[in-house]
Amino acid sequence: MKISMFYHSLLSDWNHGNAHFLRGVVAELINRGHEVKVYEPKDNWSLTNLLEGHGESYLEEFQRTYPQLKSIFYEADKIDLETALADQDLVIVHEWNEHSLVKAIGAYHEKARRFKLLFHDTHHRAVTERASMEQYDLRHYDGVLAFGNVIRD
Repeated sequence: MKISMFYHSLLSDWNHGNAHFLRGVVAELINRGHEVKVYEPKDNWSLTNLLEGHGESYLEEFQRTYPQLKSIFYEADKIDLETALADQDLVIVHEWNEHSLVKAIGAYHEKARRFKLLFHDTHHRAVTERASMEQYDLRHYDGVLAFGNVIRD
């Protein structure tokens, strides 16, 4: 399968525990023969803070530790979704993405209908930040990967 994943950061775990989970999932998918692309926002806060605190050598160490893991950096208002998603089988969009990007990917999916599209909710924000979560336009998504029963319900 060809899989695209839009997450806050694969490279940085600075105040971003989901990075460890994501690294394991991506590595396992690659090991099983899938082609995986991970998109992360250019200048995201986690990577920016990590590099400020630990320097560029961190990225070299990351590549030595995880040579198969790579990120594609994008700017939400400039990404060409038609090119990025043209031949994908599955697209997963994490809840830390900009509302506008979540909506744009959903709108592209509605038009293209060439892949399965899932929203990944790994946090408790559906309960603790309900107003922000309600701003996500998920009407063109095929489903939600929810963290636990409380979030699912």
